[in-house]
Amino acid sequence: MSTDNKKILYVEILRIFAIIFVIFNHTNNFGFVHFTLYEPGSFQYWFYMFFSVITPFAVPVFFMLSGMLLLGKEEPVVDVWKKRISKYVIVLIIFSLIYYIRSIFFDFGSFSISQFMKNVYSGSVIESYWFLYEYLAFLMILPFIRKIVRDMNGREFIYLLMIKLVFDCLLIVLQYRLSGGTIDFNGFLNPSPVLNRIVFYPIAGYYLGRKLEKVSGKLILLSFASCILAVIITMLMTSYKIVLTGDISESGVQTFYEAAQPFIAIPVFLSARKIFDGKKLPKVFEKILINIGACVFGIYLIETAFREDHYYIYFSLSRNMSGFAAIWIYVLFIFVCCLILVSVFRLISGLTCKLIKKE
Repeated sequence: MSTDNKKILYVEILRIFAIIFVIFNHTNNFGFVHFTLYEPGSFQYWFYMFFSVITPFAVPVFFMLSGMLLLGKEEPVVDVWKKRISKYVIVLIIFSLIYYIRSIFFDFGSFSISQFMKNVYSGSVIESYWFLYEYLAFLMILPFIRKIVRDMNGREFIYLLMIKLVFDCLLIVLQYRLSGGTIDFNGFLNPSPVLNRIVFYPIAGYYLGRKLEKVSGKLILLSFASCILAVIITMLMTSYKIVLTGDISESGVQTFYEAAQPFIAIPVFLSARKIFDGKKLPKVFEKILINIGACVFGIYLIETAFREDHYYIYFSLSRNMSGFAAIWIYVLFIFVCCLILVSVFRLISGLTCKLIKKE
């Protein structure tokens, strides 16, 4: 989410692509887990599950971009807190307050500063802001991850990747399938500190975006072959678990989604770099993409309210077309509307700052 670096076109394109899937991720059984409304084994069941399985790649991509942009920097710990952590804490409190007041207005409740602070502390003001809390955790350990990657070479990154694939992907699938969901791996042997999302994906982003000299065609093919295999396995395991347990809740069907995320996020990242890195687009088009990319964080902050207040548009669309097609049109509508709102706010704030400086 950092904007400190000179704008890199494929970074902005990835941000835009990822935020659209973040919005889709929040559509529940209207879109994200739409497949649970169909008979297991039917064409619609598998078709819609495919989109559900690939959707969560967005958060790993955001962490990869942050790692790429931040891990190569050198700055004192105090600057990390003053320039980065403090900014996101302020944003978290301000927008949590806005959502808290909004909930009071709709529920006819009464304002309580103590209750608000408790809700902020527990993260219960707005569910989608869990990412902000996790991002703050990433920033807190940023100085240590920088030391880890400083002298990291290709072999060491591959070693880390293999550990991730074995402990967070392969074993998760095998233990559930072979034991019918009755055996869990001994967590004491799991090297979880370096496999955590806020550690692994920033490191992956830094290596693949900064240290890897060239993205070859063979690497792209290999990564996408792995991606296709991982998605198929995840879909089969998800269906197996549903048949075994009968659990079709949104949280229940995502048991194996995280195991597939490295296989999806990495080829998406590499493909964007391969296609757009160093490429020259028309300046007007490039400027538009960069400006949209700069609005992504703002879109994330406001999309929940806008999405929840305009579901009637989705219901209107779904009466005349497939519900799944309607939800994608709706997602793009929410994206465009939030983009316009954030762009106007940025324009007004920019003009205000210029006027203040002149005075």
